[in-house]
Amino acid sequence: MFSAKIRSQAGFALLDLVIGITFLSFAFLATMRIMDDLQQKLDHRDLQIRATSLANSMMSIIRSVNFDENATQPWIIANNLGMDGSGLYDDVDDFMLNPAGPANFGMAGTGFAITVNVFYVDPTTSPPNMTVPLTGTNSSNYKRVTVTVSHPTITNPIILSAIVTPNVF
Repeated sequence: MFSAKIRSQAGFALLDLVIGITFLSFAFLATMRIMDDLQQKLDHRDLQIRATSLANSMMSIIRSVNFDENATQPWIIANNLGMDGSGLYDDVDDFMLNPAGPANFGMAGTGFAITVNVFYVDPTTSPPNMTVPLTGTNSSNYKRVTVTVSHPTITNPIILSAIVTPNVF
């Protein structure tokens, strides 16, 4: 009879290697998907931060100019808002139809859009009416300025609002 030697197996069989590689492939793919989701969230957060910075910069510029074309009352109430013909952004109303674009802040071609709305505030109503149009014959010493910055990939635009009053020295 033949004497069979029983050898102990050392190493892995081919099937063991295939199963191990398959398992590692699935783990690698899952890790890559998680990393991609995290990167998309970081990119979205970065866009929100940049939009907030852009809105804050725009609001700072608007708050640095005069309340109105006139230095004292009566305030000018124009039927055509926007630039008054001087070509200068010298009062709050000038930004309404012609806000400085993202290019002015070094963000040209980034997809951001800026909208500025200006309304008179009627403090005689309770609560104060914040949406009195800037046309007609009504005016007050308070204007509400709203700056909205949007981007195609941001679901909710960034909106900043402030009450502006005449410069009193």
